[in-house]
Amino acid sequence: MATQQSSATGAGQGGAVFVIPLLALILNGAIIAAASYGHSLVFPVNILGGFSFVVAPLFPAAAAVIIAFGLWHYGGMSQASAWITAFFLLIAPIITSFVMNYLTGILLANLSDAAVTNSQNFYFILFLKGAASAASVLLVMAIASPLFRSWKVWIAIIVLWAGGDTLLFGLFRNAMLTPSNYHYVYPVVRMLGFIVIGYELQRPARRAA
Repeated sequence: MATQQSSATGAGQGGAVFVIPLLALILNGAIIAAASYGHSLVFPVNILGGFSFVVAPLFPAAAAVIIAFGLWHYGGMSQASAWITAFFLLIAPIITSFVMNYLTGILLANLSDAAVTNSQNFYFILFLKGAASAASVLLVMAIASPLFRSWKVWIAIIVLWAGGDTLLFGLFRNAMLTPSNYHYVYPVVRMLGFIVIGYELQRPARRAA
């Protein structure tokens, strides 16, 4: 117990803002690099009405491991609790994406042809899906640690992750970003949210100082 308290309030937390985003950059970069060589884990799940949802668990798994590690190593969480948190951090965005894709399918089926063919509408849908996915991760984090119960943290991470994904999609769709460049830029943009997470994990250490 004394070890956990030392981890939660000691000077060792000073490295969280560097270690957490660095781990995110390495893992996300490795996943994208492996995918570029044809090594990826993706499988479809059939939904009612013939709508198919593609599950790509590697990115959520990487995020779950990184956040759980941060909560254990910097946030004073026990190792057992960190593993449980990692499990929920993994399944929360997958389930949320499943639900959002199902609702998107229903929405598109009931919209007019003019609305469906307007590409601008998809930017909002993409942002909404990204925001819901990020919010599901943040909900698990908020339950696990009071450090992530601030609405400012939620807004920052949702804007960085959902907004970043939408921006990159827009740049790619308008030929302002090539597939190879996208592979390099995505992990960097994703890393920004982990900088916020690392910064929040340092709050007890900053207060103690």
